[in-house]
Amino acid sequence: MNRGYQKLKIKLSLLTIGLILTLVAPVFAHESSDAVAQFRSEVEGLLAHSCLIRGNYGVKIYSLDRKEVLFQHKDDQLFIPASNLKLITTALAVRYLGPNYRFYTRLYSTGKLVDGVLHGDLYIKGFGDPKLVSEQMWLLVQELKNLSLNRVEGDIIADDTYFDDRLRVKTWKKNPGAQAYNAPLGALSFNFNTVAVHVTPANRAGEKPMVIVDPAVDFIHVDNQANTVGPGGRGRLLVNRVDHGSYNEITVSGAMVQGQPRAKYYLNITDPTLYTGQVFKKFLVQSGIEVSGQMTMGAVPDGAEMLVEHESEPLALALQGLNKFSNNFVAEQILKALGAERFGPPGTTEKGLRVVEEFMTELGYSAGQYKIFDGSGLSRQNRISPDQFVNVLSSIRSDLGVYPEFITALGVMGMDGNVKNRLRGTDEAQKVRVKTGTLNFVSALSGYFQSMDGEIFAFSILMNDLKCSNGQALGIQDRIVREGLHFSRSKPNVEEARSPAVDGHP
Repeated sequence: MNRGYQKLKIKLSLLTIGLILTLVAPVFAHESSDAVAQFRSEVEGLLAHSCLIRGNYGVKIYSLDRKEVLFQHKDDQLFIPASNLKLITTALAVRYLGPNYRFYTRLYSTGKLVDGVLHGDLYIKGFGDPKLVSEQMWLLVQELKNLSLNRVEGDIIADDTYFDDRLRVKTWKKNPGAQAYNAPLGALSFNFNTVAVHVTPANRAGEKPMVIVDPAVDFIHVDNQANTVGPGGRGRLLVNRVDHGSYNEITVSGAMVQGQPRAKYYLNITDPTLYTGQVFKKFLVQSGIEVSGQMTMGAVPDGAEMLVEHESEPLALALQGLNKFSNNFVAEQILKALGAERFGPPGTTEKGLRVVEEFMTELGYSAGQYKIFDGSGLSRQNRISPDQFVNVLSSIRSDLGVYPEFITALGVMGMDGNVKNRLRGTDEAQKVRVKTGTLNFVSALSGYFQSMDGEIFAFSILMNDLKCSNGQALGIQDRIVREGLHFSRSKPNVEEARSPAVDGHP
């Protein structure tokens, strides 16, 4: 009897639990449905802004946990992505090169090193390192000096043959300015192929301000026609770079007010190989290595002996600068390196784009379903859909071998990079990892966020033909992301979960 009674109790308990679940499940489903409907209504309201009056925008928000769309609008339509395209370049880099990939800069010679003297020419060959900066160049020179080298009886010869000789992407503007984001490309490049120009007002009115160019090499000339005006005066400083073929000239004109803080400008240069070679020679001399010859350009001959092999920092670190600060130069250098690694040197943009095509084919897209012409998004001829970006993000998230480095490279809302000041005052803004994109009349934001329930979403917001300021477009994007952070499928009252700081945020 006891055994039969126990079995009956168990059956009744299971029936009771089943009944409860049957009754409660529709409630949860109803709450989830209401939450989704409310979210969609909020986002639709935000997108009704006059900024988007032309309707040329697309949005997709996709749950990576539930494999379902939370919101979509024209998500399969193609748009200019601007720098959101760097997401694809980053995905290619971590997947095909690997997070620990290193770029090399190598030193060669056909001469002999005897008693501290190199009897012959010294070659420096670049392999596309996008972050060969002052500190790395100094380490390279010290590695050479540690061979007990005190003098070079020959020329310094710069070799840039690992990439092709095309300095710019064909679809970019034909007459670029001197802005740093327009820097040229090259297998042997230095400091992002830019120079820093420091301008300090003179101590007395009427005198020229002090102009310091870093690095100071023969390739860079300075024409200082600026003036210093007294306190209370008006001053506008103009700093530009003029290409004279064999050298670049930095022109400084206008005025600075006495006591004004030192100003700093970054300008691109026009000949990466010549510039880098001159910097290398200057660093040699500064380290105490005498050089008897000149600085020229040419290829390392067969049979030359490698003296030094300098490794760059890991690719994963370079990707942080690429995405958090949207560095066009780094993106294009990586794309050419991808082409060289996959199809052999010289690295070209076209070879890199063949790697892009292979990747997009893996995701299920044919070449006619998108248009990609560079690795940075600077070309206005690029066309990508929100759906394609979300699929890229979803693909990377499912690959633990590359996902940690990929997401670490993205900007953290309210904390770093060019989104440091966005969503400030919003609770848990750091749960949004993004890549921005900006061109004239174009604004984009794509990445990941985690909702209040801990659900992970991939999203892409692409806005073209804007009829408002860039700041207003960013505001719309931020509000959509904030709605995502606060989204919950089960909470009874969305407003109760929002802090006063969030409610008061514009």
